[in-house]
Amino acid sequence: MKTKLFIAIMLSAILFIDVSCKKTETIYTAPSPESASLSTTYLVNAATTVTATGSGNYEYGFKFSVNRNGKITKLGSKMPTAGSYRVTLWEVGASTQTVIGQATITQGAGILTLNSITAVPVTTGKDYFVSIWSNTNWYEIRPLGVSSFTYPITTGSVIIKGYQWIGAPQTPIVFPTNNDNSYVAGLADFEFQAD
Repeated sequence: MKTKLFIAIMLSAILFIDVSCKKTETIYTAPSPESASLSTTYLVNAATTVTATGSGNYEYGFKFSVNRNGKITKLGSKMPTAGSYRVTLWEVGASTQTVIGQATITQGAGILTLNSITAVPVTTGKDYFVSIWSNTNWYEIRPLGVSSFTYPITTGSVIIKGYQWIGAPQTPIVFPTNNDNSYVAGLADFEFQAD
């Protein structure tokens, strides 16, 4: 009987020590990344027609800003023709455009493909641009029943401010300077991770 009582007292003491010594653990959960899904953004926000017949040597893409600080963690492309495409991330100033990220994306026909890059910080109050260079067919997305897209278009924390293009050889890389709100082509894409 004394042995059972002794074991019960010891187990109670061990349990008390174990419970009183446990630390509260805080588990950090990183915020989910937001993919701009630019093709989906245009299709969801307006009735559109989509063709895949454009071709030629062009650099084209989207001017955007963010409403939360964060970073671009992936660059991507969605083109109708399988192949490798150069996707470039730019910081856009009042008079200068600076390349701040770049990736070569190899994708299947019509498949959105995102590749990881060294994270690039992006902050509110600045403009950025993501472009793709292509000499093959591209998607041409036009608003249905109206003559133009209305900007800005907000998708999550990303604010799309407009579409720009330029006819250019692959090298040297040239920033797209022609604005057009009657259609968008491409598509270049990215993934944004808010802080």
